[in-house]
Amino acid sequence: MRSPAHAQSSKHAIKLRGAGGASAQGTRPSQQDQYTIILPDQISKTTIHDELAIFAVFDGHGSRKVAQHAKQHIRELLFEGNALQAGRYEDAIRQAIQKEEETLLEECQEGEDKFAISGSTASVVIVNLNKGVMVVGNLGDSHVLMGECDITGQLETVHRLTQDHKPDSPKEKERIEDAGGVVNYESETARIGALNMSRALGDLQYKNPLNNDTAGPSTTGQELAAMTPSIEQGNFLSTEPAIIRVDLRQDRRYILALTTDGVTNVLKDNVIIDEIKTRHEGGLGVQQVADELVRDVAEGERRDNATCIAVFLDGCLS
Repeated sequence: MRSPAHAQSSKHAIKLRGAGGASAQGTRPSQQDQYTIILPDQISKTTIHDELAIFAVFDGHGSRKVAQHAKQHIRELLFEGNALQAGRYEDAIRQAIQKEEETLLEECQEGEDKFAISGSTASVVIVNLNKGVMVVGNLGDSHVLMGECDITGQLETVHRLTQDHKPDSPKEKERIEDAGGVVNYESETARIGALNMSRALGDLQYKNPLNNDTAGPSTTGQELAAMTPSIEQGNFLSTEPAIIRVDLRQDRRYILALTTDGVTNVLKDNVIIDEIKTRHEGGLGVQQVADELVRDVAEGERRDNATCIAVFLDGCLS
């Protein structure tokens, strides 16, 4: 989705009015969600001349190991090379995810077995405040929602900017089967092996080279995932992010919500944005808004880990 291009007559096309993030454990035995907020004053101007704000959420599964590793490393990997400096934000996200994946494999081969059987979603947002450009990339089922308001703050539309990567969606199912894998329906949801998503960091048992071990499947998940284990297989699970670029308008205000599925499985997208807007207008700071939202969502029986980063962006009319 692209909005009409804006004039760039002022130093900042977009103002970052506030950002805050929070996680709640819910009824799960441990907290496997992680999130990252990088504000403009935390980014060195010696290499990145425009003011950037970067946000990311990671929802771990199997264990917290991959989500924690991604939080620690992807923020650094985004700044490697010249893609971020050159404004090639799509490339910066793709390269950071690929380098993170390569590091997970290296550490797995050195003995970190958890990276084979656990993984994480990833949703990353890069906002150039000078140019009013936003790029969003995601793997899995953590999402980025955008509420668009008029200049007075009246909410007009809510969009989901990320894709839901599930094994039974037609294109994902075709890709999995072309790689020699099979989508199974032995539980309530479609899965690759034991996994209910088709793109993620980690989960190396469903990727090369681990899913082509000549000794054959080493886990129940691998046995369920392989259509024909005796032939050479591709990657059942993809690390290619879905990416979208949005031109933010100077005559608009925006509310972003980066969430794990512990939030989006409980509340509809428009309700999430409306809750963030209403609580903030009621006098809560952005951090308090995020704290209260995830706390309320996580209350009740059988509630997942819940994470939300709330972001307010205002267009700067010249």
